[in-house]
Amino acid sequence: MIASVHPLADEWTDEYALFVVEHDWVTYSRPLRHFLSDCRASALRPVILTGPNVTLTPHLYASMTESGAFWAFRDANAVYDARSGRAIAAISDLWTGATGDLHPPLNDEDRLVPALFFDIYAGDHANASTVIGPLADHAVTALGGNALQRYGQDEPLTATWDHAALTALAQRQMPATERILGSSDDNSWAAMTVARTRDGLLERVRGGVSLTRLMDVPSADLRDLAMPAVTDMLSGLVDHFRPRVAMVSAGMLRHPEAGDGYRVGAQPVDAPLAVLIGPRAVRDLNLDFGELSRRHDITVLGPGRVPSALLRLTGRDPLWAQLQAFAFDLEQERLAAALGLELQEWS
Repeated sequence: MIASVHPLADEWTDEYALFVVEHDWVTYSRPLRHFLSDCRASALRPVILTGPNVTLTPHLYASMTESGAFWAFRDANAVYDARSGRAIAAISDLWTGATGDLHPPLNDEDRLVPALFFDIYAGDHANASTVIGPLADHAVTALGGNALQRYGQDEPLTATWDHAALTALAQRQMPATERILGSSDDNSWAAMTVARTRDGLLERVRGGVSLTRLMDVPSADLRDLAMPAVTDMLSGLVDHFRPRVAMVSAGMLRHPEAGDGYRVGAQPVDAPLAVLIGPRAVRDLNLDFGELSRRHDITVLGPGRVPSALLRLTGRDPLWAQLQAFAFDLEQERLAAALGLELQEWS
């Protein structure tokens, strides 16, 4: 496979494009944003190659995940899969399976900081009174983060957080925006996209809040301590917005001196805490609240004629197993069809 010259990549083949990063604090910079976007448009696998002691910001890591990007690192001796820590003989080993020697453990001195991650779909009217930004504000602050202060489309974020400016930016990019990023002074973050649909707008907000105050709390207690804020945030969506579907999960970020983020090595698996099903999906799924409540922690929110369903994963079974059982009880084909309607509206 012959590598070619590419304006955005350090190496480019008909299968992948590779971007080399030489510094240790790696942000969702403009070159990386365009690199990942170009890979998506070209149907190439994006590969980011770093050193062993880097930290990726949450904005960059989330974008890499959505883009299907692979992460490798190199030291003086070899190149490794950054997630498994195994040496690779060729870049393609990243997706076919690295089987080389394990790199000695790295970043063992890092502390882990608990974090809450959210993913929200909400509808809105497409008219002059619609404002972009309040949904992200609500998600971040209700989960315990400081107010969002800066925004932009790549890092470092340099514009002051302002709903009117955010709305104007989204209007200029319609019918579908690129990702608009937000951040606060306590490492909370949010990423927004907005698309015009057949019956208005659909906004997606993803992000997270670092719970530094809970760093020394035993992991077994984190869910109980976080659940009141999770419940308040999702309930607030019903009271003040038009949610379609929302999910909150718990995870861990590395906490090196540079700032919270992701480091070389296996990442802790996020655990779902709660799911909100908005009125439209409740109607499409024809939910039987009484039957579901006998097996799951279900709370009915909102007006009786247009209710929402809040599922909290509070049992003793593993959290992903609880979520899978709930999906099974909804009949997975109907659930996929209802949620598929939300995704199709982006096209």
